[in-house]
Amino acid sequence: MNPGPVSTPRNEVMLRNRAKTELGDENRWAELTAALPYGRAATPGEIASAVAFLASPRSGYTNGTVLTINGGPA
Repeated sequence: MNPGPVSTPRNEVMLRNRAKTELGDENRWAELTAALPYGRAATPGEIASAVAFLASPRSGYTNGTVLTINGGPA
């Protein structure tokens, strides 16, 4: 599993700190994700759904691959 950025409280804290440093205002943190595909990070649920699929019998023939979940190219 190779997830891209995921929207978590920890990620928001890091983005707020970066926005304060780079943009001068921590409340502009969402601007830092605007260049991501779909203009946002993945939700934890989106990653969990992929994990559930890979752990299920429906993925029984899956092997030897890395699943990248990053919204695709921007």
